[in-house]
Amino acid sequence: MNKTVKKLIIASSLAATSLLMSHSALADWQSYKTVTLDGYGNLIPGGSAYVEKDVQAGVYRFRIDPTSAGVDYASGQAGNTQSKSAALRVYNRTSTADHTASVNYYGLNNDGIQAAGIIHAFPQGGGFDLFLEDWQRSDDSGSVKVIIEKWQQ
Repeated sequence: MNKTVKKLIIASSLAATSLLMSHSALADWQSYKTVTLDGYGNLIPGGSAYVEKDVQAGVYRFRIDPTSAGVDYASGQAGNTQSKSAALRVYNRTSTADHTASVNYYGLNNDGIQAAGIIHAFPQGGGFDLFLEDWQRSDDSGSVKVIIEKWQQ
């Protein structure tokens, strides 16, 4: 193999690698929205879930914002902490004639060290609900924020 061919192969390899690296550097999570759940108003039963019905197809990440105040599920009572968790229900649309769809439930939690995220793909779009749950909401207070991001390439 002569020097010209070697140089051409090396130059082509470097150009291809550079192109791939620059393209993958652009792929990342982009902010979709942040939803604040109220410890009383968005708590079921009795309150109402945050509902979004028209999510475009794509891959989304849902996670608790670690800077959230948190929800106290027994305000005024000793020993309670500010809970940073929420429930997530997702609905995947389909284009089948019988309009079948899938529904999934997830728990979002922040353990105080790192906020765990749930990654969910909506192949053909869908919707989601975010809510809190407690059997007695009258003594609940505070809020928790859920960060929602969409994967972009």
